[in-house]
Amino acid sequence: MTYRIGELAKLTDLSEHTLRFYEKEGLLVPKRNVSNVRVYSEDDRLWAEFIVHMKGTGMSLEDLKKYKDLRESDSDNYEELVAILIRHKENVEAKMAEYQHNLDLMNKKIAMYEQYMDGQGEKDLYDRFVKEKRTQN
Repeated sequence: MTYRIGELAKLTDLSEHTLRFYEKEGLLVPKRNVSNVRVYSEDDRLWAEFIVHMKGTGMSLEDLKKYKDLRESDSDNYEELVAILIRHKENVEAKMAEYQHNLDLMNKKIAMYEQYMDGQGEKDLYDRFVKEKRTQN
């Protein structure tokens, strides 16, 4: 199956502009028909979906390019491919820990507001927050 840029954009939830950008960056390389119109293959669609997935985890375009180049090279670069993925996994885990910390703080603030609304807590939640932080240190 082949796709024109608009069709691929709809299938991948990427804009046509983004697909053109990825082409300019060398991440996607569609063929061209006799009228010079981009024609994307099923492999191009799957690769675009992989890009969306990896971008969704925060992988940089630079690392995606390296990954693509290594994957497409003739030599066995599995160690380098794994190194890219491990480094990225570590970045994702660090980001998840940061998000969890921030989520914990939000839950605590929500609980503080709920206590105040029930007549059991202090009105100035920032001062309470500061007091608790100082006692933790």
